[in-house]
Amino acid sequence: MAKATKVNQLIVETPDEVGMMAKVCSAISDVEVNIKAISAYVKEGKGYFMLLTEDSSKAEQALKSAGFTASQEEVIAIELENEVGAAKKTTQKLADAGVNLKYCYGSTGNGTMALLVFNSNDNEKALKALGS
Repeated sequence: MAKATKVNQLIVETPDEVGMMAKVCSAISDVEVNIKAISAYVKEGKGYFMLLTEDSSKAEQALKSAGFTASQEEVIAIELENEVGAAKKTTQKLADAGVNLKYCYGSTGNGTMALLVFNSNDNEKALKALGS
């Protein structure tokens, strides 16, 4: 299993309107920053995006310049083998260590690796549980 690391993700708040995801993604791609993983949802009339990018500071500035509310938050990212049971093994280690997940999301392609991004009640404990 790959090493888990602390990373900064972006949190973006938008109006709940058609095209917001396209506008968020455009602001980031226009400054030539790659999006590695994304989670998006709507709640109470607002859109929320959690994005892991290759350059969170550059992407955050681009989003703010485009008029979005954006901030950074420390999370844990771990690359897993893209195979049956990989998420089970990882999350069981966290559960056994008493780590409570606040949320998680991921990204997978046609390759051999999958990316899992999460935040917990104790990210330091999570890193130790994952052997990082």
